[in-house]
Amino acid sequence: MVSDKKTYKKLLIILIFFELIFVYELMLNTNEVYADVEYVSKVDEEAADPEDLKNAINSAPRGLDISDPTFLRGDFSNEGSSENMNSSKVIRKGTTDKTGILRVTHGFNQLGSIWSNIDKSNFLDISQDQSMSMWLYFGRPIDQSKPLEVGDGMAFVLQNAQDNPLAMNKWGGIKAISRFHGNPAPGETLGVWGADFDNANSIFNIPISQTAIPNSFAIEFDTFLNRLTLANDINGKGVSFDADLAFGRNDDGSMKYIQQIKGQHISMDYPDGPSYDDFDFDGPNDDATYVLGTGSGNIGTRAFFKMNHKNLEDNLNLTNSKWHHMTVKFDHSTSSLTYIFDDKDINGNMLNSNTTKTQKLKMSHFKLGDSNKLRWGFTGSTGRFSENNLIVFESIPSFVNADSSVSLKDTTKGNTIPGNDNKVNVGDELDFIYDLNYKNGSKEWSEILASMNLPKEVTFVNGTITYDNNPDYRENISSNEFKNGKVEHLLQKSLSNENNHAKIELHTTVNNQSEQIDIGKQHAHFASDNFIVDDDTPPFTITIPEMSLTTDPSGTINYKSMDLTPEKTPIKGTVRYSSGKNISPSNVTVHYSVNNKDYEGFKLSGSLSDKALFDLDILKTQLILGNNTVKIYAEDSFGKRTSPSLINIFIGGGLEFGTVSKDVAFDTVKGGYAGQLVPRKGEWQLEVVDGRIGKNSWTLQASASPLEKEVSGKPTGEVFKGEIVYKNIMGKILPLKNLTGIYTNSKDSDSKQTINVTNEWNSKLGMFLKVNDNNNTSGTYTGKITWSLIDGIGSNNT
Repeated sequence: MVSDKKTYKKLLIILIFFELIFVYELMLNTNEVYADVEYVSKVDEEAADPEDLKNAINSAPRGLDISDPTFLRGDFSNEGSSENMNSSKVIRKGTTDKTGILRVTHGFNQLGSIWSNIDKSNFLDISQDQSMSMWLYFGRPIDQSKPLEVGDGMAFVLQNAQDNPLAMNKWGGIKAISRFHGNPAPGETLGVWGADFDNANSIFNIPISQTAIPNSFAIEFDTFLNRLTLANDINGKGVSFDADLAFGRNDDGSMKYIQQIKGQHISMDYPDGPSYDDFDFDGPNDDATYVLGTGSGNIGTRAFFKMNHKNLEDNLNLTNSKWHHMTVKFDHSTSSLTYIFDDKDINGNMLNSNTTKTQKLKMSHFKLGDSNKLRWGFTGSTGRFSENNLIVFESIPSFVNADSSVSLKDTTKGNTIPGNDNKVNVGDELDFIYDLNYKNGSKEWSEILASMNLPKEVTFVNGTITYDNNPDYRENISSNEFKNGKVEHLLQKSLSNENNHAKIELHTTVNNQSEQIDIGKQHAHFASDNFIVDDDTPPFTITIPEMSLTTDPSGTINYKSMDLTPEKTPIKGTVRYSSGKNISPSNVTVHYSVNNKDYEGFKLSGSLSDKALFDLDILKTQLILGNNTVKIYAEDSFGKRTSPSLINIFIGGGLEFGTVSKDVAFDTVKGGYAGQLVPRKGEWQLEVVDGRIGKNSWTLQASASPLEKEVSGKPTGEVFKGEIVYKNIMGKILPLKNLTGIYTNSKDSDSKQTINVTNEWNSKLGMFLKVNDNNNTSGTYTGKITWSLIDGIGSNNT
């Protein structure tokens, strides 16, 4: 049996060989010439569908600035010409929005490409876990009644193509593109796959893989089906990549298909991978990228190539005039590449996408040698039908590699959401916690604007931000930053390799509800010019506790000053069972705290009724200037407990310093010169808290002592030849030998206001060390800055 099988295989090989010779002779005897024409159209032609292009630009989400030198447009031309045939172009969305929209194609017979600039630290670092994200737009059919008449699509490409004058496709780097006879090859190649243009000679003369971008891997977004296989339809422009793949027959005699492409699709493979030469007659080789086919017609027989689509996602709707979000992740431990398509909607809300695939990469295929830097980018093409292909980049892996996570904490009950208990009670204190994690990168994640939606079922109180590199530094988020259901705050510190974590905590109180209610996800968006990430809070349920407590008054009680605050602030309360049944006051104990200090609880008295009443006096001695939080709850002898009721007692008249840095420093002076201004070093913090009611103002003054040299912590008497000065917004340098006004502020509201004066300082404004002489000896010099607050607008020089 084994011997017979071998004989059969040999006979089959011989028969096919003679069939190929016969086809080859037929092709040589034809007078038709293929693919020696210029297919690529000029770059600056008008858009074939300007209305759709306008829609794409107007609806584009915020993204990164992709101008030079971060990205480079591909540079490719016809053989013997220097004219760049790249149809790509960066379009600005507006004058204030720095988003760069990459238009890859916009007309007929076009090729476009854009590549990361490795020399400017834009690359996929294969030694690290990497993540990148972008928005893709694939246009629409110009004639809506003909949905199949669209352009060819785009491809996400990893490549290490190098110039090689002896190769069939001899250009690498940003000149890399699919080529045939040296010329750029559009259409089904998408700018990266091999060119199936030599249908008369492809069997023996031109290996299709050598016309693709060398040393590459691609994720294709194919919007046009190329399924022609009859000889009369094989036109030398590539029309067969999506044709059916079959091997053998079923028992009923029908063809056994191993691949049938139904519609627009995504797949992944090596464009310069093997073709039909690597097929075994026992079955298809799964590693092969291309499959040889032949078609007959009244003009004879033609050879063509089909594509062996890997990790196929078929029957997609890409050309729907909508932006599609994609995240690409690289796991360096397994060399695996994963994409997740349509994982976020245009508003940034996260979606549970099933369009995702993972492939383990053969890193040797890229021929990187000792390098860990892999170029990445996009190519795109059109043929006889047009398509507006556009891209908005959201994150660049080697610049900033970061992510976020969100959780909730019910500080009243002590449970974290998500967890075993995803329920909160009305009246509970609920924290929304956002963790921003900087993993690695060559640039800081700076000027991060945090936009965090909150449900209407909670009341925002305030927020804080802490950073791992300085846990004592607390950045405040005031209630004034909550508008239209959203908290927006610009983070004052950048995240980097040295400061890799920020925790944002929004403190809220759950509002009263008439019935149990489910709260859905709330969106959060963290954006800067070099990185954007979206996240959602976990869903939770607000429940009605078995017991309830109400107070009169509730909310906020205002006193203009401590002198006008009464010795006792009376509070009346009512406790009920939510079911409406009678309650015995003697079974109820009321507990309360003022400013997180617990006071002794007291039992209620009275007869059985539908409610239990109590009176509580908050003493003046328990209060402080500014805001005071009174928390009251009740529990019965059976373990039932109410949610806490919160009352804020605000006492005006407070003008004081908040958090002030105790130790500050200036940069090291290396030699120095007369007149030099040495900038501040590290984080300076100088908070002023104005708790007064109504319209008020204040002035900040500063003075600075001379700097004296210290050795082993002891003064030496040697004085630094220079002084601490303040540079105001007009550029004037103010000496600080005496108290000098450097900052003023006014407010016109009853709410407490916290100002961190140093937030407004920059490289041209704030405190500096002025060098008056270049003859200072090396060492450490110390001194003292005195800060002073004046009620009102005093004499100042700001």
